Amino acid sequence: METPFKRKILNRVLPRVQKPGQYAGGERNQAVKDPEGVDLRVALAFPDTYAVGMSHLGLQILYHMLNQRADVFAERVFAPWIDMEAELRTRDLPLYALETFTPMCDFDVVGFSMQYELCYTNLLNMLELGGIPVTTDARTGSDPVILGGGSISAAMEPVAPFFDAILVGDAEDVLDDIIDTIIRWKHTNARRQALFESLARIPGVYVPSLYTVDYNADGSIEKFTARGGAPMQISKTTVADFENAPHPVRPVVPNVQTIHDRINVEIMRGCPNQCRFCQAVKHYRPLKYRSIDKILELCEATYGNTGYEEISLTSLSTADYPGIERLIPAIARQFNDRHVNVCLPSLRIKEELESLPDLVSTVRKSGLTMAPEVATDRLRAIIRKQISNDDLLRGCAAAWKAGYRLLKFYFMIGLPTETDEDLRAIVQLADQASLSRKRLYRKRGKINVAISSHVPKPHTPFQWERMNTREEIIAKQRIIRTANRSSFLNLKFHNVDESYLEAVFSRGDRRLAAALLRAREKGLRMDAWSECFDMLAWEEVFEDTGIDPDAYAYRERRTDEIMPWDIVTIGSPRHYLIKERKRAHEAMA
Repeated sequence: METPFKRKILNRVLPRVQKPGQYAGGERNQAVKDPEGVDLRVALAFPDTYAVGMSHLGLQILYHMLNQRADVFAERVFAPWIDMEAELRTRDLPLYALETFTPMCDFDVVGFSMQYELCYTNLLNMLELGGIPVTTDARTGSDPVILGGGSISAAMEPVAPFFDAILVGDAEDVLDDIIDTIIRWKHTNARRQALFESLARIPGVYVPSLYTVDYNADGSIEKFTARGGAPMQISKTTVADFENAPHPVRPVVPNVQTIHDRINVEIMRGCPNQCRFCQAVKHYRPLKYRSIDKILELCEATYGNTGYEEISLTSLSTADYPGIERLIPAIARQFNDRHVNVCLPSLRIKEELESLPDLVSTVRKSGLTMAPEVATDRLRAIIRKQISNDDLLRGCAAAWKAGYRLLKFYFMIGLPTETDEDLRAIVQLADQASLSRKRLYRKRGKINVAISSHVPKPHTPFQWERMNTREEIIAKQRIIRTANRSSFLNLKFHNVDESYLEAVFSRGDRRLAAALLRAREKGLRMDAWSECFDMLAWEEVFEDTGIDPDAYAYRERRTDEIMPWDIVTIGSPRHYLIKERKRAHEAMA
């Protein structure tokens, strides 16, 4: 039904913005329900652009699960780009969901999928644009319940005051319990506090307002105190039956091009490797994978409902899927006649890598991505990355033979005990990979080298380490640039200031909420986008709020110190992380 609000958006607003299709709704496979015929209306909110959010498989899984229920109608809402935000603010119009053009404030529940710390300001901006009070204590019974989740849900203390509840871990086995609890509460006259106490009893649900935090004179945390029956430890949830876990075979097909415009089939959740810097491997453990028959079934069903011409086999480490050498040919046999390509994400370097490029001969030869992370055996021992340069170079040679014209490497700098030799080795290794093509075809291969800065992440053995200062990272980038003499190597460094801000908020506590509120007052948002990021404005924010961001990013923590995220456990106890940190330091010696 076309309401006056929808007509205003379609006729007056969208003609004035870029890529209006991302705000128009009406996509293929979107849910269509009568809002009056359900018990609960849910807005699934993604705090980034439509192009990014519609590429996120987790959002599609939640959308699929909720809309399978007859009593729930789930819709989608994304962070508007600068031009669209300006139009909404100028006309005093609220941010709305795409299916029915309903303002965010009119939903029963708004659930945010949080994937990256630099989207925190987008969270506040979307709440404000949607007409919803940004803090839990400012909301009343007429406001939506604000839920959070996602890959960073185990360490979201800086945004704790803005969420009514946060789900830590996999949603599949507990989402119905959460929804049922909210529906029961909705049909009573109970206060929101009663709902929060009920939600806190569900495994994996963290209700920040039921906890108070006391601090020591030096700024460290003295203790957490729980009330209302909330547990003192929240354990992340894990889907029990991944083989048959819900998977969207009728995903919404975007109106405009997105980052990953293809079929996404999750073949494995978790990673068999235990790299000491990696937070994701902790978040998604234990390792779970689908059978080849189930994967083929999902691919076929999704293809029939979308018509995409590319299938991406997604996981943290696709090359580690048991039977990958059988899976790829099986998909090729099923789809070759329909000219459907297989896409592999970043590949782990190991002996089997040599055979993979030839296996994916049906893939468009635009490029192949690998993640060496570091280039010396000494650093590999420290981060527990069990690979070799020889395996990488053999894999590169196989890729060139299979017809690839471009390889992309991911490296990380700023790791503990890193030396200038480790930095120059990055260029040397990439140069060797480039030369390996010349031995075959008399012309060097092109290598894109993406280099990020290490952020010591929560729930990892490196969580107690300090981050390299911005000045140290800039100096390391300069060493790498100076070492490069080849036009076949394209070096791209992650923005130092963005990495610094990521460290501040990933390692921070709920006192940082004041900085986020001040940032919202100053109009900061889309911090993950270089054209919007403003470090000078952020420095003013920290000065205005009296917060020392260096204390979060650069301070080495004591192993007996209470960390802001200790209220949550994701499977690796403190003593294990301390033992792994000790082993890393022993490898440094």
